[in-house]
Amino acid sequence: MNTKTLQNPEEWAVETFGAAELGDVRRTDRLVKLAAALGENPSVSLPASMRNWADTHAVYQFLGNPAISHEQIMAPHFAATYQEAAGRSQVLLIGDTTDVNLSTHKATTGLGPVGRGNTAKGFFVHSVLAVDAKDKQLLGCMGQEPFVREPAPEKETRAEYNKRWRESLIWEQSIERIGPVPSGSQWIYVGDRGGDIFRFWQRCEQLGYDHVTRVAQDRNVLVEEKDEQEDPTAVHLKSLARSLPIQGAKVLTIPAQHGHPEREALVNISWSQVAIQPPVNGTALHMTEVKASLVRVWEPEPPEGVEALEWILVTSVTVTCAQDAWQRVTWYKWRWFVEDFHKVLKTGCLLEDRCLQTVDAMCNLLAILTPTAMRLLWLRQTAQTAPDTPATEVISREVIQVVLHLDKRPKATLTARDLWRTIARFGGYLDRKSDPPPGWQTLWKGWIRIQTVLQGVHLARQFSA
Repeated sequence: MNTKTLQNPEEWAVETFGAAELGDVRRTDRLVKLAAALGENPSVSLPASMRNWADTHAVYQFLGNPAISHEQIMAPHFAATYQEAAGRSQVLLIGDTTDVNLSTHKATTGLGPVGRGNTAKGFFVHSVLAVDAKDKQLLGCMGQEPFVREPAPEKETRAEYNKRWRESLIWEQSIERIGPVPSGSQWIYVGDRGGDIFRFWQRCEQLGYDHVTRVAQDRNVLVEEKDEQEDPTAVHLKSLARSLPIQGAKVLTIPAQHGHPEREALVNISWSQVAIQPPVNGTALHMTEVKASLVRVWEPEPPEGVEALEWILVTSVTVTCAQDAWQRVTWYKWRWFVEDFHKVLKTGCLLEDRCLQTVDAMCNLLAILTPTAMRLLWLRQTAQTAPDTPATEVISREVIQVVLHLDKRPKATLTARDLWRTIARFGGYLDRKSDPPPGWQTLWKGWIRIQTVLQGVHLARQFSA
């Protein structure tokens, strides 16, 4: 998506949702109008976005319309992302599931249990983001599945368990809906421990996907002996990983998470080839082994009071040298894209604060807020790309003039880096020498202020005409 379209919420809404097929062109028009309104400031309520009762009432009717679905609203974005990914030689599909906690919304129907102990109410969302594996460019949301958790029946037999739909199936269901990998492309599904599902790996192989997954299950594996005359040795996956010798070391930057600040960690790495055996009591598409590379990265001496980092990964993309192993670790690190995305949905677009009558209406709103959240992340990505490029090449002169006027530097010449850091300062970014680049929150707050002033400039021109 070009920078000009990102700047203008109306143009962005038309490009993103204008091709949605909802059975009536008036519904599509309503969708575009709502998306444009939310695009101006996604952190305000629907009544504040629509500004009058007639439009607000129409929006509530639109979201609650049983003839409109999440999949229909998202279809143009899915298609555009697929087309963009199909033109790339190597793409990461980063998947993760998050819960949407709506416990305070007593009037919303159709919710299910979420959270620890399943005492809270809400629904879950499994999202798959596409990222270029070579330049880290975020391409869009490739797939998304909202679902409501259904508790397992009491005294359920193994046969009954295997027949019913289960949350673990959401991973293979996501790639089935995305479809086979286009010819000439390599698509690599990156997942955390929730993606450690044997039949998901088998489905990836059937549809032409590769994968990088963090290990959760201590599965049985076979390891080829150096003496080819000996039979393979059966061991457990985690035990094998922790027994491998050090084959390299590097300093990794660990992103801030769970209240812990960003830090650097000196880690070791090791790898091996394994044949993962099908689960004895679990489910598999067929009872054949999955051959993969095993990579372990760990922190031998963590700072005092900090839990040591350890990632044990399995990947279908063969590892033959240290460079390969570090690349797989890098791909896994980029998994934080999807965590950032879920954070934007909840804190930037206030998904959990929205109160609608049904879970289906909430899913329809999710379908509008998902590209909106992507727009916020694209704004950050634009701010971090080509920092030395003249600002005039990435944004309109009109916006630059407003930024310089507010910053009291009317004649300054800005690079893209200067421009975005200045905008972020209007959103609370301190811009100290030791500070990392601005995040999406300060960028967005600053951007909203700039857009508000720009609207005032346009109004003043109209009044003086």
